[in-house]
Amino acid sequence: MSGCADRILFAPASGPGGSGEYYRCLVLARTIADETPGIEIEFLLHAEARVERDERFVYHPLSATPARAGEEVIRLMEQRRPALVVFDCTGRVAQFRAAQRLGARVAWISNRPRKRLKGFRPRQMRWMDLHVIIDSFSPQPRLHRHERLLLGFFRGVDVELVRGVVPRPDDAALAPWLPELPDEREFAVFVAGGGGYEHAGRPIPEIFLEAARRFRRETRMPTVVVMGPQYRGEVDADPEVSVLASLPTAALGALLARSKLAVIGAGNMLSGQALAAGVPLVVSAVGGRDQPRRVARLEQAGRAKAAQLDPALLCEAATAVLREQEQSPARSAPAASRNDAEQVARRLLQLIS
Repeated sequence: MSGCADRILFAPASGPGGSGEYYRCLVLARTIADETPGIEIEFLLHAEARVERDERFVYHPLSATPARAGEEVIRLMEQRRPALVVFDCTGRVAQFRAAQRLGARVAWISNRPRKRLKGFRPRQMRWMDLHVIIDSFSPQPRLHRHERLLLGFFRGVDVELVRGVVPRPDDAALAPWLPELPDEREFAVFVAGGGGYEHAGRPIPEIFLEAARRFRRETRMPTVVVMGPQYRGEVDADPEVSVLASLPTAALGALLARSKLAVIGAGNMLSGQALAAGVPLVVSAVGGRDQPRRVARLEQAGRAKAAQLDPALLCEAATAVLREQEQSPARSAPAASRNDAEQVARRLLQLIS
């Protein structure tokens, strides 16, 4: 049974806490839609995820992330009959098998070691067409020996190795949200990420806000704080720093690219955007099992300064990064990471062309 030749279904990990996988899929969906008019794009999304949406796309609410909403995902695939299903760091073998039984191609996206390993399990490879591996840390991303051996057995699976998938920064998208933006390279940004996590009973965006106030008092540098779309508290005007409830992803990318330094949570999409912006970084694990390892790898690679999730320590790390910039501007400015969104979008389209 074949599906609709012009329909792509994205199934990213998502929820009321983290949503980086959704935003990565949103970047790919927008890139595909811009390049392929008339294509139908739909999302399977946790019903409680408070995220940016695109009116061009259809959204199907799930009771949980796709891996935990097994039968719901299969029923929706049976109803919608997509030509391609893209699972980003979530999903079950039964769902992959059901998709292929319905005539759909299956793509799996991984961006950290555990998810990459899952994509090379033989029982999963049997039902996959493409594995997109995002490796932001290796100087030259490459396949491991055992991965090459497995691909020799599963010749129907292709692999695409890339450095990052993030939205292109858009200054025009930023202007309506922050019309009085300080001069380029003359302000700092504090953003925890989606904003849905808590630490010691306190919403993490509020910890970042307190750290930003401390930083502003110590350095006198204009500071912008983004609370995140999943922060559920009140967002009020602040006498010390500029506070925004949230920003569209392209606007956030522009804000990061224009800033002198950024203090961020270690979510996969946010850290990818900051790396692509080439901004000096302080990074902290704010939720999710993958984040402590990402913080460690960023610090080991010299791409960021790690800090514990504490207002005083975040402020201390940020002032240290600022001093480094003032003392040695050339050394403290990291190179921007490559953005492979268009490459991945083209590869996905090739599966159904």
